Amino acid sequence: MNLDATLDTAEEIRFLSKVSGLVKRLARATHFTHQELEVVLLVYYKMLKNDPDATGGQISRQQLTTVFDTAFGITDTAVIRRIYAALDGGNSSHVSMETWARLVSLYVRGTLEEKIAYCYRVYDIQREGMIRRDFLMVLMRGCMRQEEGVDEAVKDVVDILMTRLDADRDGAISFEDYRKSVLGTPLLLECLGQALPDRIHVEAFATTFLAR
Repeated sequence: MNLDATLDTAEEIRFLSKVSGLVKRLARATHFTHQELEVVLLVYYKMLKNDPDATGGQISRQQLTTVFDTAFGITDTAVIRRIYAALDGGNSSHVSMETWARLVSLYVRGTLEEKIAYCYRVYDIQREGMIRRDFLMVLMRGCMRQEEGVDEAVKDVVDILMTRLDADRDGAISFEDYRKSVLGTPLLLECLGQALPDRIHVEAFATTFLAR
């Protein structure tokens, strides 16, 4: 049975031959089977074919931004910018097929430890390995509606978060501070703002593309 009815047999064979090595490598690094990886990579392949800004066999950030919106329900541009920075340090305007597969694996089947590491990278906007109070203010301000009194509300929330997450009381939230807090209370995973798609979008993606 074809992976996708829109591909003719010859094109599908060429695609599978091209990605076979990547599938074998990613099978050891993701939570997908070989067949699931073929489907996930095929989604990327079809995005690539329809991306006018693609270059070097990689999709553009603009194309992936559309997928964040339609498939994963992530629409906030500030959140998306932080996600890109977490993926590649913000140094590229394009996203590779391997990065796509690893990201989908994380979103759909990632372990709590994997999500902790990923979320912290999204939140650590200064790439210091420390989230300091002033940058925590930036994160929290982006989570709230901009209206009268928001600055005081943000300060109150930041005070609560620092008390809850700054385990060693050094004035900043290290990765170990954050990890320890989330392992103890998993609901704190996205306490610093959205970094992951919600369960409804994850389940819809898995049902659409991975249920066979």
